[in-house]
Amino acid sequence: MLAQMLAGGFGVMALATTTACAAPRKAPPAPKVPVLAVEDVTTVELKDRIPPHWLVVNDVVFTHLLDGRAYIVDGDKGEYLGMVPGGHSHVGVQFTPDGSHLLMPGTFFARGSRGERTDVITWFALKDLMPGEEVVIPPKRIQSLPLLSSIPLTDDGRFVLIYNFTPEQSMTVVDAAAKSVVGEFETPGCALAHMTGPRSFMMQCADGSLQSGALDESGKITLGATTQPLFEREDPASDKPVRISASRWLFITFAGAVAEVDNASGTPTPGARWKLTGPGEDAWRPGGLQPYTFHAQSGLLYVLMHQGGPGTHKHPGTEIWVFNVASKQRVARLPIETPSTAIEISKDADPLLYTALFGSGTVVVRKPADASVLRKIEGLGNDISVLQAPPVVPAAGPAK
Repeated sequence: MLAQMLAGGFGVMALATTTACAAPRKAPPAPKVPVLAVEDVTTVELKDRIPPHWLVVNDVVFTHLLDGRAYIVDGDKGEYLGMVPGGHSHVGVQFTPDGSHLLMPGTFFARGSRGERTDVITWFALKDLMPGEEVVIPPKRIQSLPLLSSIPLTDDGRFVLIYNFTPEQSMTVVDAAAKSVVGEFETPGCALAHMTGPRSFMMQCADGSLQSGALDESGKITLGATTQPLFEREDPASDKPVRISASRWLFITFAGAVAEVDNASGTPTPGARWKLTGPGEDAWRPGGLQPYTFHAQSGLLYVLMHQGGPGTHKHPGTEIWVFNVASKQRVARLPIETPSTAIEISKDADPLLYTALFGSGTVVVRKPADASVLRKIEGLGNDISVLQAPPVVPAAGPAK
């Protein structure tokens, strides 16, 4: 009986095996691998000096602040030209007077997001965007959203000023010719450096006043006169004033009040005061990361404006308002199809107007007369902060 059962069991197993061999299961079809498009490899020709219609587009890379960078684009052709790395909490660049180099302050950590901190200023040659000489500076520079007046180059190109906030306030001075640190100088209660001459500047103070400062031949800072408070606590001046001449700046409050201040004498001297808005326009105010730009040859101020209440000074602009600074009158009100947080204009006689929206990755190139779109430069970093048009560099003379 046992023998029969075993024989029967083996028979069933043999039948199953035979059946399995006779009808094998079909393997699933192999996945189709998509054919990638052939990428066009292009080359661009850089120059020894930066042309007026090239633009530096700063990307703070807000989601991973260690990786800040500056893109260089051609506003005339709408082309991307290259990139230079900026490190942690990237601010922007400064242009050497001859237009041949970009000076970039940067912060780096030995282990990426931690470890020993090193702050440096690096000279990048425009002709190949490669790093050259660098100066190690005290690891104290302010870490904030980009403020170009925290890293100014003196008008004569001799010294770089780095604003420190630890929260003690001070200024590091670097000799750009000798590539060395001059020293660190206390600036208690006052911040940033708005240049007003070859080696003079103004600082904004916590109580709404302005203080003057100057550098001597060695780079030592001497602080000068301080004004009375010029702005109300309820409506402070933005930390992004607009330079309108060698010694004059427009300080604009969050609500759109304008105060002109001249430091030609070495003492900040308040001048005319006026408002960006007129009757019935109190709901409108300037806003964005870079709300204003000035074109010296036409005397026109371009402002990103939006409708909003107190606390909306970072909101993007939905219109560009244009003002004649000499007459203090608005001459145009230009709606734009894309809200924008940054605005810049080239410094030449036939300028281009640029706008960008934080998060868009796009720079829009416009006609200054009506803000109409000429072209767009897309595919840049999403966290575009500040746009920088270079100074107009004289064509004569060799680049240094």
